[in-house]
Amino acid sequence: VAGLGSLLGDPELWITRAMVVLVAASPCALAISVPITVVSAIGAASRFGVVFKSGAAFERFGDVRHIAFDKTGTLTRNRPTVVGVLTTAGGTREQVLDYAAGLEQHSTHPLATAITAAAPNARPTDGVEETAGHGIVGRVDTAQITVGSPRWLDAGPLAEDVTALEQEGATVVIVHREGSPIGAIGVRDELRPEVPETIATLRKRGIGVTLLTGDNERTARALAAQAGIGDVRAELHPEDKAAAVTELSRFRPTVMIGDGINDAPALAAADVGIAMGATGSDAAIESADIAFTGHDLRLIPQALAHARRGRRIINQNIVLSLLIIIVLLPLAITGALGLAAVVLVHEVAEVFVILNGLRAARTPSPGPRS
Repeated sequence: VAGLGSLLGDPELWITRAMVVLVAASPCALAISVPITVVSAIGAASRFGVVFKSGAAFERFGDVRHIAFDKTGTLTRNRPTVVGVLTTAGGTREQVLDYAAGLEQHSTHPLATAITAAAPNARPTDGVEETAGHGIVGRVDTAQITVGSPRWLDAGPLAEDVTALEQEGATVVIVHREGSPIGAIGVRDELRPEVPETIATLRKRGIGVTLLTGDNERTARALAAQAGIGDVRAELHPEDKAAAVTELSRFRPTVMIGDGINDAPALAAADVGIAMGATGSDAAIESADIAFTGHDLRLIPQALAHARRGRRIINQNIVLSLLIIIVLLPLAITGALGLAAVVLVHEVAEVFVILNGLRAARTPSPGPRS
């Protein structure tokens, strides 16, 4: 403007107009429109129990179209109980529980609490090592004990009884002593009461839902039917969960929600990872982008609605900021507006953008709590 105008007319006039154009093109309102909204919205979310670790996570969450759930401790109450103990000729019920509890007291898996509660006077153990998605191994007295999934450990003569327990909706762990099966423990964790309502709400809003679990197919499908979930992927190792989330993310933005150490790879692989912070493992919380301070899953649609509202406010601010620049530029070039008028318009626009962004600080109304 200054160069071409000076060649065709009065240099002083066009250099002055160039200064006005420079001010008119300043993206002041645009620069502040996103940060003020994101900070306001994140602060509001923390008040109803959702902690966003970054502004980027908040913006991505507003685009989510699919949610993958872990089962144990996420869809279930996280209050598992032992519902059956099977033994071979080489073991007794007390032995099986004592051996398993001795190892499980070192585990972070939600099902471990049920086993340790059933045998509070567990024997001391040493050399304990846990393999995520498989089980745990260690020494009790002088014997090597292994506790793990039927897909990792052979159930031997207990195979039929293990299948029957699984058909009843129980998760079964096999107990080996020196490489041979001596028993199996059936643990059941009931579905959270708010899960069917939450899943129905998500589906009404066009959000796809998938269940990812390391549990057996029979138990997973029985629980998914109660929850209203049609897409079930069972018998997954941690790396399989991560691969499934990556596959889902190829088609639409996907959230993974879980609470255990087994979920950490999937939480990291998702577009947005959510950890159940109240009961989740440190690994899950560290890998996630969002943490829930509570355990009510109705926070998910509530947080999703909050994030989408925040994105709408961001878009409003961006559009307004760009429109102001588009309108001011020709007015500044033609001299219709002077420097003072341009500055005034910018300042008013900034105030408006800030006030609009602060609307994101309003806490959404919580759904009914039972």
